[in-house]
Amino acid sequence: MNPDRKHGPGGRLTRCESQARLRAVVESAKKRFLSDGFRETSLDDIARDAGVAKKTLYGHFGSKEQLFSAILQMLGRTWQEELRRIVTSGGEPVEVLQSAALHLLDIGTREDMTQLYWVLLVETRRFPTLSAGLYQQHGRLIGIEPLVSYLQAAMESGKLEFDDVELAAEQFVHLVLGGVRARMLLMGARRPGPARRRMIATQAVRIFVAGCMSR
Repeated sequence: MNPDRKHGPGGRLTRCESQARLRAVVESAKKRFLSDGFRETSLDDIARDAGVAKKTLYGHFGSKEQLFSAILQMLGRTWQEELRRIVTSGGEPVEVLQSAALHLLDIGTREDMTQLYWVLLVETRRFPTLSAGLYQQHGRLIGIEPLVSYLQAAMESGKLEFDDVELAAEQFVHLVLGGVRARMLLMGARRPGPARRRMIATQAVRIFVAGCMSR
């Protein structure tokens, strides 16, 4: 079936058909960016892979940079939804943050995630708008809002103490994931196995909580 063929009343795509087509486009674009890189990938390639007209890509995304940002935002939403479930499940800070840290490591060290992050690092100087899918205005990391809300509540309840909650959330993410991802990107290190990821999470949480306990 041609994804550009119109269905439904008045020849319009139904909502489900439109969403399915967009998912196909984003998945095709993601595969192309990972295999060929950002500069080498063209909208013609993506349109052909997804079976849509090039004008469809322009209509939905506007440019190749915005399409790349849309991929990052989509991944960020998936990351965010699971993170929200974790931080609202109840428990003491060590327990909640341990689960959050494992989630960050499980997702953040996946091959597709590290490859996309590498593309972003390589290309963002030439195409500054690529980072729009990773950071909000004022440099705030997208996707960690549930963690920020949890740390704010923990501070208000007197369990943890921070000078800047948003900064603390970002520092937690980098403490958990930063060194591991850097070794994978810059040194070609293999993804840590489940036992190693658990150890990394446990130590990161121990360090973070020890530095943030209310006095």
